[in-house]
Amino acid sequence: MSMSSVTEAPPWRHERSVVRGDRLSWLRAPERIELLGADPRRLSFTAQRAMVAPVFLCPLLLALGGLPWLAPPPLSAARAATSGACLAAAVAIAAWGRPRRRRVEVFARGGGATDGHAVQPGKVRWVLHSEHAPGTPRTTHGVTLEAEGVSLTVLQSSDPERLLWQFSEVLRHWPGPVDCRWGLPDEARPWSVEPHSGPRALNDDAGRSVAVVPLAHRPLIWCARIMTALVLIDLGFLLTSSGAGLVHIHPLSVALAAAFACCMLALTLALASGSSRLLVSRRVCRETALFGIRRQRGALRIESVRGVHALGSAEAERWHVLLDSADGPLAIEVARGDADALAREVEHAIAAARSGSEPRTSQRPIERRS
Repeated sequence: MSMSSVTEAPPWRHERSVVRGDRLSWLRAPERIELLGADPRRLSFTAQRAMVAPVFLCPLLLALGGLPWLAPPPLSAARAATSGACLAAAVAIAAWGRPRRRRVEVFARGGGATDGHAVQPGKVRWVLHSEHAPGTPRTTHGVTLEAEGVSLTVLQSSDPERLLWQFSEVLRHWPGPVDCRWGLPDEARPWSVEPHSGPRALNDDAGRSVAVVPLAHRPLIWCARIMTALVLIDLGFLLTSSGAGLVHIHPLSVALAAAFACCMLALTLALASGSSRLLVSRRVCRETALFGIRRQRGALRIESVRGVHALGSAEAERWHVLLDSADGPLAIEVARGDADALAREVEHAIAAARSGSEPRTSQRPIERRS
C-alpha cells in the first residue's frame, strides 16, 4: 500500500471546456460543474458560478443613483450624470457578478437525443487534471471527457472528495481508461469505489483524534475577540456612563447596539469553536464541530484504506489530505505547510490501528497559516 505521498498537482490546460469566457478571471472563482444524473445512455451536468462579493455594492449604487431624483428641483446636468453613472455601474456589476447556471448533456451516439454532445460510450477516455486560478486559495480539480476528437470538462470543483464521488458514479455507467494528472502514485485509485469489498464492524470503539484543523486562522480569531470586546465595552459605556446623564434613551439605539454585540459574539464563538478533525479506530472518520456540536461527515473501514496523499498545487494556500479507500474517497482541508505532516500522522495512526497498538495522536491543533 502506498501512503503519505506528497503530490503537487501539475498545471494542465485542456483544449475545450464547458467553461468559457472569464473562467480564470482573478475576481471570480472558477466555475463549479457537478453531476445531475447518469445512466448508460446519458450524462447530465450542471455548470454554475457563485455570486461574487462586488454584487453587494449594487444596493448602495442604486440608492446613490436614486438620490438625485429625490432631491429638490431643479435637476442639474451634474446630478443627472452622477445618477446615470451610479445606475449604469449597478447594472454592469449585477450582470457580471450574478450567479450563472447552465446544463450540459452528454449522450450516447445513436440514442436519438440531439440537445447535447454525442459520443461513443465504448471509446471514452477520462482525464483528471488540476490547475490553480489566480486570486483563489484552493486548487481547482477537474475531469475531462475525451472521445473521438471531443474534449469536454464535465466535472470541476475545489473539493476533491466531492468530485471523486461523482466521478465514481459516472464511471459506473460510462467506464473507460482514466489518465490521472494529479501527481498521485500509479497505484492510486481514489475514484474506484467498492463498498462491498469486505465486512463492516458493527461495534466501533471511540475514535482517537489524529489532528484537529481550526476553521479560521489564529490571527482572525484574535481580531474577532478584540472587536467583540470593544463592542461590549462600548455597549456598557452607553448604558452606564452616557445613559446616566440623559433623561431618555431611545430603545432603538440600545437594541441596535445590543444586536450588533450579539452578532459579534456569535461570530467570535463560531470562529473559535469551528474545526474539522480526523478520528482513527476501527474506522477513519471525519468530523466537523461548530458551537460544540459535532457531526460526522464521512467514515471508512480501516481495512479499505489504500493510501494517504497530500494533494494540491504549489501556488495554492489550501491543500487536501486525501484518503484513497475502497469505501470511497475522504479528504480534509489543511494549510499547504501542514499537509505533509498530517498525511504522515494519518498514515502512522492507520498502521497502528491495524496492528492493534496505540497510535500516536496529535495533541496540538494544526494551525492554518496565512
